Amino acid sequence: MKKVIFLAVGLALILALLTSCAGKEVIKKDVIKKEDMPGGLRDRSWDAPKTIQSKEILRFECEFSFNERQEEGYFYFIAEIEAGEQTALCRMTGYDGFTETLALEFEAPLDALKDLQALAEQHQLAGYNGIDRHTNGLPDRYGSRLLVDYASGERIYAYDNSMRFIDHRAQRAIHDRFWELASESGALISP
Repeated sequence: MKKVIFLAVGLALILALLTSCAGKEVIKKDVIKKEDMPGGLRDRSWDAPKTIQSKEILRFECEFSFNERQEEGYFYFIAEIEAGEQTALCRMTGYDGFTETLALEFEAPLDALKDLQALAEQHQLAGYNGIDRHTNGLPDRYGSRLLVDYASGERIYAYDNSMRFIDHRAQRAIHDRFWELASESGALISP
């Protein structure tokens, strides 16, 4: 009799453990996806227009990393310019790792947006439109991001945190144009 009770309790315990394990496995499959794991890739790229008809930029934003530290002391560069009524508000930020080494905010002439449109055409930035990739587990401030909003409602958007998709010549031209704008405005570097 003791053997039967012992076997029944043992069998019930084994069934309870198997049932609980099976339930957790189902939950794990629903909650944790491969793209959520470190190194997992979320690719939401789409077939976006590769030509833009409009020439009037309202907002231009870009972020990109360099292979080597720039003279100004950073590896990662963020630049933004947005049209106002009389002038454009411009911001530049640079990072060396997690340290902000550059922080500028100044006003630039509205013609600066026309200069950036010329660079967008020259370097065919619309060709990057539609790239949207994110790799989990990578450090912040790596890769590239580009956003250009036009008065017509058209937009260029591209993002990839794992690589620099913007051609190095385009990066250099954009970077240098923002520095020219900062110099022309008389903006001072504030670490």
